[in-house]
Amino acid sequence: MNPAQKEKKTKFWNFIPAVPQENKPAELILYGEIASESWWGDEVTPRQFGEELAALGDVAEIVVRINSPGGDVFAANAIYTRLKDSTATITVKIDGWAASAATIIAAAGDKVLIARNGVMMYHDPAMNLRGYFKADELEKQIAALAVIKNSIVNALAIKTGKTEEEVSEIMKAETWYTGAEAVENGFADELMFEEKDVETEVQDDCRVAVNSVAFDLSPFRSIPKALLNSRPARDGGSFTDTHQQEKEKKTEMEITNVEQLEQKYPDLVKQIRDSATAAERDRIKDIEDLALSGFETIVDTAKFEKPETAADVAMKIVAAQRKQGEAFLDSRDKDVKDSKVGEVGAEASEGADGGKENPFDAAIDSVFPAVK
Repeated sequence: MNPAQKEKKTKFWNFIPAVPQENKPAELILYGEIASESWWGDEVTPRQFGEELAALGDVAEIVVRINSPGGDVFAANAIYTRLKDSTATITVKIDGWAASAATIIAAAGDKVLIARNGVMMYHDPAMNLRGYFKADELEKQIAALAVIKNSIVNALAIKTGKTEEEVSEIMKAETWYTGAEAVENGFADELMFEEKDVETEVQDDCRVAVNSVAFDLSPFRSIPKALLNSRPARDGGSFTDTHQQEKEKKTEMEITNVEQLEQKYPDLVKQIRDSATAAERDRIKDIEDLALSGFETIVDTAKFEKPETAADVAMKIVAAQRKQGEAFLDSRDKDVKDSKVGEVGAEASEGADGGKENPFDAAIDSVFPAVK
């Protein structure tokens, strides 16, 4: 491959010189993937970038326009360093999306502007491995990823003022920000309102075109569907899925809790609550109508601690009354037994069996003589 062919393949940027007479600053256009080949494996790419940056001359400002899904971290880090080292004021404008490695370059801006419906995404660096590797070889790759992440964390911490731990967690979670959220979290400084809004078209399950620049979404694990369906702040652009509109309409809002249900259907939630309140009021009234002295514990438990219907409470009261009746009978029998009332008759009979005269029988015979 000759140098000209290699330049054409690896160049992923475009410098536009300043036009002082028209008050136009110099621009660096970064649209599409950053570095199609490894930055460090290609001596032509970084040298050419440096030469073109120097060719801009002693300019007061360089506007860096970004609409990129990311790419080579080494290339992004090198561009970040070159821009930070420049004496020019660096103004970054996110014209669509800045994801992954593209956010490293964005962090070089003295001022970062983003459209309200623009997108920024931060995640941990990943490594594409092909072939067979031993454990120690994989451990070296893991250590390399840790170093790469630290380099990114340092740049983002400087830009946002967040701690390294905070930035690390944001990257670990693969966090997506709308323009307003990026400003709120310090990754961008201001919202910009231009004549052209961000226009996004979903081409298939893995690709999306942002302002006519194709993005491969397959490396990203958690892209929020809302980013593909939300409308911008002004008319003129929108996130529209032209291939799965009907499917997205059905899943526009997946309700998972009461708060979301109330937000989506406030009247329905009010009806449900009113109906439940009325039913509970009737339940308690029915239970109170059954209340009997001595069974307060059953009634109170059914009303508040372990809610039950009036019918269930009635059955429990009947069962308790039956137990009370059985206990009363058992107690009465025990009292009779303990008093030994039954033993009086037994002794009289015992006297008769012994041949002794029974005074009671004698008295009866005197009143009612036996007829022979």
